[in-house]
Amino acid sequence: MNEPVLVVTVVRTGGLAGLRREWRAEVDETDAPSWWPLVEACPWDADLDADGVPDRFVYDVRANEREARLPESRLQGPWSELADAVRRRAEGEA
Repeated sequence: MNEPVLVVTVVRTGGLAGLRREWRAEVDETDAPSWWPLVEACPWDADLDADGVPDRFVYDVRANEREARLPESRLQGPWSELADAVRRRAEGEA
């Protein structure tokens, strides 16, 4: 693989057991055209404050210099698509 032009990490913490999981996707320029739209679709500047529900997961998402922390209840739409793509790549499914 060439040098990555995009590195996306998703870290899930919390839940009843307080377990931490991390997935990482390193994307080179060949795959970047399919990944950039996923990153750009996420509302990085939106107010993503916690939903106040105890024992739920919290997701820290990072794409190069962009960062967001969101509660499990906000992991939908573009956030869900990006997190799923990172998980699939990290687990060797894509």
